[in-house]
Amino acid sequence: MPLYEANGKKQKPIARTGTGFYSHATCPTNEIVSKRPSHVNVNSVGTYAFLYETTSSFGGDVSGQIANFVTGSKVNHANAGGIKLEASPISWRRCDDTDAVGDITFVYVRVS
Repeated sequence: MPLYEANGKKQKPIARTGTGFYSHATCPTNEIVSKRPSHVNVNSVGTYAFLYETTSSFGGDVSGQIANFVTGSKVNHANAGGIKLEASPISWRRCDDTDAVGDITFVYVRVS
């Protein structure tokens, strides 16, 4: 995206807004296709699986593709806090119990 906009004879700066311009984090719903993050944080005790490839569209439900999820994290200690995984999945699910928004955080690091 350009940083300046042509305005007749000279260029004027474009205001930069939105999370696309800054590092940020989200807590996506389980089994829904999200933008691929820089890494993920596991925030709750449990066993989690991640989806790395799908033909589903962004925002699509992938609950019918459970066999394609790869188990990638098992957290046993309740006081472990957010555990960073250097992984970039497009969706997540909890394997051992009911999952909730906030169990996994997708972190997007802005590269200048």
